Amino acid sequence: MNTPIDQMTDDQKIRELSEITELEKRQRARKLLLVRSAFPETRGEPQVRGRLTEVAKAVGWTREHVANIRDGKVTE
Repeated sequence: MNTPIDQMTDDQKIRELSEITELEKRQRARKLLLVRSAFPETRGEPQVRGRLTEVAKAVGWTREHVANIRDGKVTE
């Protein structure tokens, strides 16, 4: 059974890999912005109890990593 990938040339595969990589970079940058902005304390508002757990679960990263993003220690 042929899949579209089987019908692609190596150059097409390499070009698509580059496109996917760029898309992933843009999506990661947006993801980091969304994670940080999900915490009201980053906007000078009161903290919300349990928010770290909620965000970590939504994004699939550890609480520690999410906390580092929230605190500005991870930016890319």
